[in-house]
Amino acid sequence: MVSVQTIATIVVKTFKIVLNIIILVLYRTGYNGEFLGVGGTWNLNEEKNPDAEIVASGVIVGYLIYTLVQIVTYLFGTTEHKRALSEIMMNFIGVFMWIAVGAVALHYWGGYQGEHQFQFVFAERQVGLAVGAMCVIQGAVYLLDTALSVIHYTKEM
Repeated sequence: MVSVQTIATIVVKTFKIVLNIIILVLYRTGYNGEFLGVGGTWNLNEEKNPDAEIVASGVIVGYLIYTLVQIVTYLFGTTEHKRALSEIMMNFIGVFMWIAVGAVALHYWGGYQGEHQFQFVFAERQVGLAVGAMCVIQGAVYLLDTALSVIHYTKEM
């Protein structure tokens, strides 16, 4: 019989994948079809910080791949993976990584001014703020998944 924790974990992981794909698409095409990014610094040319973009890309793509692999292992139906600390550690680190990426995006896009300096509503700014907020929400979902992973781990011990 499948436990309630296993079903909840599969639902949470499916939600994580859907949200991750939405974030990835907006991150890549949110600037009128061009690269949006998370920013990271302000300067005269409004160029984005490459260090922040490298970390953000790594978190977004890396955790998408990781979550896809995890859900495939759950769908095989074995219980061996539930006793591994790697899932707890990856989810726990994911909480902080997603919140950090979201905070950088919210910081950058919150103070962004486009070409028309006295206009405060820009499509790219709104999308950037949405990406930042969704990254913070994704961090909260990873916290929930961490709790479910700990329940699995302690239950199996």
